[in-house]
Amino acid sequence: MNSRTCRMDAASVKQQIVFALGRAVEPLAWVDSATIAGSFLAAADLSGISDIDFVVVVENLCGRRFEELQKSCGEALEPVVRAAGYRLRINPTLGPLKFNDADTAVLHLMVYSRAGHVEHAVNSPFTCFDWQRSPTWFKRPLGDVFAVFGLAPRHFLSARRGVGDYLRDYRAGRVSYRELDCDDRQCREVRRELPMQLRDRVEFAWHIVRFLMQNFLKLVRRRNEALEGRTLCRAYLAEFGEEAGEVERLFDDLAAAKKSQDFSAAPPHMDERLERFVLGFERQFCRAFVDEATRHVVFRHAPTAWNRGELESRRFLGRTDLPTEPLGHDAVAPLVERLREHSFAAAFTSPLLRCRKSLATVARHVALPAAEIDERLAEIDYGELEGMAVAEARRDHAHLFAAWQRGEDPAFPGGESTSDVRHRVLAFFDEHWDRRGLASRGDTLVCTHNVPIRVLIGHALGVAPALWHKLTIDHLRPYKFLDTERYGLFADLDEATHRATFANFVMQSSASQRAHPAALVA
Repeated sequence: MNSRTCRMDAASVKQQIVFALGRAVEPLAWVDSATIAGSFLAAADLSGISDIDFVVVVENLCGRRFEELQKSCGEALEPVVRAAGYRLRINPTLGPLKFNDADTAVLHLMVYSRAGHVEHAVNSPFTCFDWQRSPTWFKRPLGDVFAVFGLAPRHFLSARRGVGDYLRDYRAGRVSYRELDCDDRQCREVRRELPMQLRDRVEFAWHIVRFLMQNFLKLVRRRNEALEGRTLCRAYLAEFGEEAGEVERLFDDLAAAKKSQDFSAAPPHMDERLERFVLGFERQFCRAFVDEATRHVVFRHAPTAWNRGELESRRFLGRTDLPTEPLGHDAVAPLVERLREHSFAAAFTSPLLRCRKSLATVARHVALPAAEIDERLAEIDYGELEGMAVAEARRDHAHLFAAWQRGEDPAFPGGESTSDVRHRVLAFFDEHWDRRGLASRGDTLVCTHNVPIRVLIGHALGVAPALWHKLTIDHLRPYKFLDTERYGLFADLDEATHRATFANFVMQSSASQRAHPAALVA
């Protein structure tokens, strides 16, 4: 902090910066969301002013809007930081590229189109999940555009900025980031690299250790909470305690270097110690989430005649026992291919014909034990709405649609509510997937229906029950779950399945949003 800023109140400067960024984006109608993230606001002083993370999502991003946003932010922010004794620099790149010029406030302006934000959330869930913690946003919260509801085991092994990416970049000694290449219609992300200097290596090593610890704890504690300091290190070592003393010393050395900002020399043997930490993390993670985990695959039955057609003309199909439509090999081949990766010790099905026939078709191509029928896997009971077209139900039962729009969960007249389904479905899975019980038999396969799978995914990922109706459950698509001995059950959807399941969660224009029944058949 320079002498001029010492005479000013850091909290006041931060508040002025927040107000300035709000003034920059509020008049821009095409901005969906803008979030101040990172450590700038969390620090008690202005130590984070060299990296003010500002995440902006716009409806459609093009060169003109990108330039207008940078201009608006610069004009609003420059007088504030100048009065505090700083020059302003705007860093419009995406990724970890930092600038450390003396007496310089750096606005790290990370701009995404709506579609680009969805890609980022799917490919870099750690970063987006962390940004969602910020209470300082304009227009709407970032998660209202498209949310990361929770972390999954696969993210640590396959996502961007997962274990592999961290080590690959560090070993290469290069910082990878992305620039926006824009024209008058669109912007595309272009990958760039710069060689790491000593400061970059120390800060990246600290980032790897800190973020692996934080994200692992977010996964197993199922809370979007970022611990810091010794509290973080102790909580991590309570779970993954191999070489605890060495991990603690590495954490302390890197934290001290980051705090002192003395990068004249790296901590002793930093590269070797970091490698041991990351490989130790990966080894312990794979033991808990791969070697000692039980895998369960759930899929929805093949389609019936009532599952076809436009939304408003589809019928509510619950307990009516319709057969599936004829299934060719091409229809089941993708599911069969995925199921052959497993050796199933048990198979379960809903009592309804469409599930029993679908599972029998799969069993002709995949070795399965005799299926057990369980009533708790049946589709929701639509009661008086069974067989009714959605348009007809919307007219005759408008009160139900109004209640769903308010986020309520009324039971269908003469039938069930989503909570009723949740109670019986989770009772089934508690019995058959509980690591202390029958799950010890090995992997399982379950064929069930739309609403039971919505319940299971929503429950496992922490999606608010009022939003479960937006989950898209495709016919014959496998949904994978991991049951761990120590940490419980996790949804572990692959990237394509995640995209398809959460397709309805991408923010739409308000005019296109309608109230849909909480358990509408898809």
